[in-house]
Amino acid sequence: MLRQFQELTVFKEETRMVSPQPEKRSAPRKALKVPAKVHAGAEAIPAEALNLSQSGIFLECATSVTEGSAVDIVMILPKQVTGDEAKWVCCHATVNRVENTRLGGRYGVAARVERIQAMPELTWPEVDRRVAERRGADRRKNMRAEAHDRRAGERRKASS
Repeated sequence: MLRQFQELTVFKEETRMVSPQPEKRSAPRKALKVPAKVHAGAEAIPAEALNLSQSGIFLECATSVTEGSAVDIVMILPKQVTGDEAKWVCCHATVNRVENTRLGGRYGVAARVERIQAMPELTWPEVDRRVAERRGADRRKNMRAEAHDRRAGERRKASS
């Protein structure tokens, strides 16, 4: 399952993009244009990654996602980025900003990347299934923790 993922450092070199303003990003960006899928809730949204760093990603999506939501972004990083060979990766991220002004009715999505994990080579349907399974397990774990906290609060109220 997804336990096969490994933590991954994906950038072979650190280069800064030229910007007329002082750089506010915590890590340099790499310009790229690769197909991706954004897993938000139960949806797998087709997207295209436009740039990526160790700490963030910007992509275009056909469907809007909610600011502040946790997402998994799956894509194949080209060897120009990894310095080795093309690699399937899953970026666990939080959506920081959504732009509704992209051409062609697409949405720009900026997300903060918490971690990037290498994945085994899979087909898109296999990727969708594995990510959905992992997200379902995370959701169940969060629901159990919330229920435990609620019961503990009820016990404290009852004993007061």
